[in-house]
Amino acid sequence: MMMVPVGGEAATPVSQTPPADPKDSPEEIARDSARDLNGSRFYNKPGATRADYDAAWQDCRLIARGSRTPSGTVPYYYNPAVISPLAAGVGAGLGGLIAGAIIEGEQRRANRRNCLLIRGWRQVELPAQEAARVAALGEADRNSYFNGIVGATEVQGEVTTRTSFTPPNDPSFALDGPLAGPSTLFLGKKVDPTVPFVLAPGEGAVVIAYRRSIKPFSGHAFVQFARYDPAGRDLVYQPKDWKKKGDKTTYLTVADSSKGKAPYEVQVVRLTAGDYVISDTGLMLPMGGSNCFGAPTFHVAEGDVAYIGDFIPVAGARTADGTKFSGTAYAFHPEDARQALAGQQADLAKALKPAKILNAATYACSGTVMTRWDMPGADVVTQIAAPPAVPMPDVPMPAAPMPAAPMPDGPVAPAS
Repeated sequence: MMMVPVGGEAATPVSQTPPADPKDSPEEIARDSARDLNGSRFYNKPGATRADYDAAWQDCRLIARGSRTPSGTVPYYYNPAVISPLAAGVGAGLGGLIAGAIIEGEQRRANRRNCLLIRGWRQVELPAQEAARVAALGEADRNSYFNGIVGATEVQGEVTTRTSFTPPNDPSFALDGPLAGPSTLFLGKKVDPTVPFVLAPGEGAVVIAYRRSIKPFSGHAFVQFARYDPAGRDLVYQPKDWKKKGDKTTYLTVADSSKGKAPYEVQVVRLTAGDYVISDTGLMLPMGGSNCFGAPTFHVAEGDVAYIGDFIPVAGARTADGTKFSGTAYAFHPEDARQALAGQQADLAKALKPAKILNAATYACSGTVMTRWDMPGADVVTQIAAPPAVPMPDVPMPAAPMPAAPMPDGPVAPAS
């Protein structure tokens, strides 16, 4: 994995030389970005110019393709010495299917949308009457309309934004309620929880709990940990020759719930010492999701026993505002975890301490759903804001045609 800096938090804006794609001239970028400016839908950020929008759209396009990281570096996945990040996360077979879907453009468009929303752009769906009016405009008038509307403060229509990235905290989830039943302890497959737990040299451990406070209990959930390089601002990927070299490093591990109906399930997960991110959470099994636009990160030192948190599986629960939510909520109850450990693993209970968690660690995006997931109450390790965008000149453009659905970006090489 070779990281090529092209941006960063304190970098001076520079032109791409050579550009990431030789065909991506300012004219081409402006023409392509117009796909998401049509009679029924467009992106908007108060005070922005059309050139700002073109630059943001292109940046998010490259990130959704996997050819640029959110922090502004260009990842090279084609290094034959490492396993594909996508395949490593979800298995080679499923990874290939996911990569195919991304190449076709379906999920890539959704991830480009996620990127723009996470970075402060609003998606606006125009009312039918206004959409018809805009569609009837001549090319010059329509282009002028979009050049102005991308930066308008007031817009009409249905506005979609992303302003919060923490798991929902709703009274119906009972995040801080008492335990609904006895606890269970899981130390690994075929591991007797009553046998003293001993860390190997170079190992630490994290402790998580699946807290099921809503009856009927909602079943299976998972938390995925990935090894992280804070300096390079990317994941650390497993070498292909790891078996030959006897490499015992933890690169990626999934702590999936072993007892879907247990009221309180505490898990102890072995990790080799180092830095990690929570790269994905959810119900059922991992399907290639990625918190690459901002993930909680933490350090595990040799001998550490670090409490990460309680994860609450929520399936179809009706929230206070009447909507339904399915996913993973979060609560912080280290003493409940300590008491659950104390019954069978007294030494672990004594050593347990809360992990120091920081939000907004970014890394190369390779997954089906690219998003951001913040830990409630944690500080930010680095600002999630996009690096200074490559300046885009205002380019006179004919208005884009009005397709019924977004056009695909066109095929690109898979990131694996």
